[in-house]
Amino acid sequence: MRLRAMAVRVCALALAAAAVAWAAPRFGATYVSGGSMEPHLVPGDLVVFRRVAQGVREGDIVLVARPGWPSGVLHRVIGVGLDGSLELRGDANPVADRDPAPMSCVRGVAVLVVPMGRAIAAVQRLARGWYNRPS
Repeated sequence: MRLRAMAVRVCALALAAAAVAWAAPRFGATYVSGGSMEPHLVPGDLVVFRRVAQGVREGDIVLVARPGWPSGVLHRVIGVGLDGSLELRGDANPVADRDPAPMSCVRGVAVLVVPMGRAIAAVQRLARGWYNRPS
């Protein structure tokens, strides 16, 4: 029985390692640090993105390399030019980004959002209230 449990664990570990090896070059993740995509994305949310930029269309959220932003910018595609360039805008921004983004600057397309930002903010509010209680 003990040998069987060990074999199951080894198989599970091998499958997990294979899944990570398959996903690592295809997917990436980044944390939201600004408020330009509120209310859809809030600071602290984790965004998983597909590294391939093919098939980007209007409405997608993309991670784009921008000068001065080492980890990139997450914005929504509001238009695709004839040359393939993308017109982007943060959901909370009243106007589109000044410069269109060439497809070569796209690091990935969002496929999953883990909404951790609101939970982190709630814990921070609780902690501040607890630590700052009048004595």
